[in-house]
Order: sequence, then C-alpha cells, then structure tokens
Amino acid sequence: MAAFWTTVALLSVGQTLLGDASSEVHWGRTVAELVEYALWGLFTPIIFWLAKTLPVVEPTDTERTTVTRNVGVHAAVALAASIAVDLTEDAVEAGLGERPLAFVQSVSQFWFTDELLFYLVILMAGFARSYYFQQKARQEEAARLEERAEALEAQLTEARLEALRMQLNPHFLFNTLHAVSTLVDRDPAGVRRMIARLSELLRHVLDEEAPQEVPLSQELEFLDDYFEIQSIRFQGRLDTAVDVPSDLYDAQVPNLILQPIVENAIKHGASQVRGVGRIEVRGRHEDDRLVLTVTDNGPGLPESQEDGFGLRNVRARLEGLYGDDQALHMETVPDGGTRAVLALPHHTSASLYTASGTSSLTAPDMDLD
Repeated sequence: MAAFWTTVALLSVGQTLLGDASSEVHWGRTVAELVEYALWGLFTPIIFWLAKTLPVVEPTDTERTTVTRNVGVHAAVALAASIAVDLTEDAVEAGLGERPLAFVQSVSQFWFTDELLFYLVILMAGFARSYYFQQKARQEEAARLEERAEALEAQLTEARLEALRMQLNPHFLFNTLHAVSTLVDRDPAGVRRMIARLSELLRHVLDEEAPQEVPLSQELEFLDDYFEIQSIRFQGRLDTAVDVPSDLYDAQVPNLILQPIVENAIKHGASQVRGVGRIEVRGRHEDDRLVLTVTDNGPGLPESQEDGFGLRNVRARLEGLYGDDQALHMETVPDGGTRAVLALPHHTSASLYTASGTSSLTAPDMDLD
C-alpha cells in the first residue's frame, strides 16, 4: 500500500513540476497533493477492512437486509472520507497562500467528487482483495480436507491389511486348522461352519471398497464370525457375550474398530487366565455419544501402563475421524480383568458427522501391546 501511494504521489508531483517548468512553481498545490495521497494511504487499510467486514454480495437472498445496511454504511463512509480529504487539501493550500479558504463552496459545488472516485476505486480493490483471500482460504480448506480424506482411506487400507496379518499369523492358523481336523469325523457340519466363518472374515477384511464407517450391526456381525473362530480355537475355554440394544444397530462406527480391541483383550486378558476366559462386549447410548466397552476377566492392567504403538495408532485413527469428540481408555475392573471403553459421537448414516479437528495420521498397527 505504501509503495503504491508513494508511486502515485511521485508521478502526480512530477507531472505538476514538469508542467510548471516554464512558470512559477505552485509549491502549495504540490504539498496539498502530497497530503492528499498520504491521507488516502492512511485510509486504505481502513477501507480494505470495511470491504472485508461489510460485504455487499451474499450467497443467498435471505441477507438482503444486511446487504442494504452494508451499502448504506459504505456510502456514508465514502462521502465522509471524500469530503474530509477534500477539505484538508483545501486547508493546506489556503494555509500556504495558494488560494482562499472556501469550505462551503467545496461541499456545495461537489468539488469532492474526485476524492469520492478515489474512495470507490480503493473500495473495489478491497472487495477484490477480500474475494481473493476467501477463495484462497476455500481452496486451502478443500485441499486440507482432501488430504485428510486420502490419509484416512490409506489408514483404513492399512487397518484391513493389519487385521488380515493378525488372522493369518501361524499360531492362529495352526489352532484353527487343528480344530478343524479334530471335528472332521465327529462334526462335519461344524467344520463347514468354521470354514464359512473364516471365509466371511477374510472377505470382509479384503473388501477394498468398504467405507470408513459402517453400521454397528455390521461390525457386530463381523465380530460374531471372529468369536466363532476363536471359540473353536480355544476349544471351549473362551466364553463370549455381546449385549448391545437393537436401537443402536444403525449407529455408525469406524470399520474394523472393535476386532483389534477384542483381539487385544483375548491376547492379554482372557487367554492368560486358568480355566475359561471371558470377553464381554456392551453398548449404550449416553446423551449424544455411543459408548462401547470390551471387558475381559484377565489379570488386569500392569501398574505402569503406557500406550503401546498400536494403541496410539488406534487413537490416531479415531482422532482423524472425530477430532476431539472421541475417547478410548483402558481401566482395571474391580473384580479382576480389563475394560476398554470407546466413546464416539452417536450418529447414523442419515445424519452426517463432520469432525472439527484434524490430526497427523500414521499407519495403524492393530496389535495393542
């Protein structure tokens, strides 16, 4: 702004001096012009601020009253600023003896119209500047959202691959195939059911078109297949229970979010007890939040419990989807065992949820050691 008005002032003063080269130089007029451009230089940031604060173009017709008010404010300020600059310029010329002071004639004869034109040009530049920065902000926001969506898609893909890796680890496959072999003769139907569940589980994990969020009912169906496989694996030493009200089945939850938490509960909880291990999955609706808990009857949390790498990445995925409007914490159950508590915003596919926050996402590792 300073460079622009300095250039305009130098050009104007240079033109005046060159025009008066063969006659007397009117220094009073020259000084008055410098004062004029200095005032417009000082007014420019204010006019730009008004252009940003009081737009005259609204996206809908519901703000016509606001637009009319803003136009009125701009007109009043333009008139006041133009008259003020014109009178100041006249006062400087009169003070330097260039001409007599004539405030009344300046206003009544509309000598300030040139200054009004200056104001309108600056105002138009302010509107253009404001529009430019608004468009730039929208583009940056769109790019940020697109980058965030791509990161979440990549993270979901990594989650599927990691879940597949867990299901295909040699220990799991050995126990599963051993259970199948023991049932071949006495329970062929059980063998077929076991293979079918394993097939459904792998098909779900490998689905590349699965969305970020799925209905809770779909997540529980996947969990049922996983429980049935694990029940055969542990040969009657694993008891599972799912208690989720049917009115929560439509609630949206992150795809493949419960299975790794259950896997953690089995690995570090239920499988560590003598006798029968137990896993309980419960759900409830609290205010506007969906609360899911996974409880085991294992030895509980160690005294110095810290988030492992996998648990940090699970939190990162939740934060990427819901910002700060989520929580995941582990707690020791008084009667023995560990409880994982997952709290999410309660919403269905009919009600779009948009997280307010963003996060730096990393590739998830679903082993919650």
